[in-house]
Amino acid sequence: MVTTSNTTVEQFLTEIMPKEALDMLQNSNAPEELSGTEITMVVEVDGKSYGFKVKDGKDITPCGDIPTAMLRLKISGSDLKKMIDTNNLDMLLGMQKDLTRARYNALSSLKGSFIAKLKNDDGSEFTIEAILNGATSPQSIFRMSTKDSAALMKKETNPVNLFMSGAMKIEGDMSFAMATQPLFT
Repeated sequence: MVTTSNTTVEQFLTEIMPKEALDMLQNSNAPEELSGTEITMVVEVDGKSYGFKVKDGKDITPCGDIPTAMLRLKISGSDLKKMIDTNNLDMLLGMQKDLTRARYNALSSLKGSFIAKLKNDDGSEFTIEAILNGATSPQSIFRMSTKDSAALMKKETNPVNLFMSGAMKIEGDMSFAMATQPLFT
């Protein structure tokens, strides 16, 4: 993926992210595993919504807001711009990578929200809120470094290892936090 400091939030969400997601899907088993499904996702940036529908694990249709989205990610424009500029986009793009029936089933059944607080090497922090199937509770907060978040999304580690090693701290509803694990494994 190619992003530069000249890449705008709008370009990322309307051009780069859909293209990257489509490339990931086409180079995976998603079309076979997700035949007959539809996944809906919205990225909300400072109140503006960018929706995406993934049909049969192979077709991505960008659209506006989807009020009943399975996954709604909320992020500030300044945080997303810094993520683009520093190429820390794994948390946003990782969900499309390796879409499986198990991940789809988990996404379909989970109701609640979590906040990912990702700390950069310079001490700054990105905050991403994920709302699953329209429910804002129960809620958990995950705190980890952007490096550990990238490793998690690239499947170089798993949530249990991060938590047990102290690299990921969890606050809030622990049973809900544990139920989100299939989204990351």
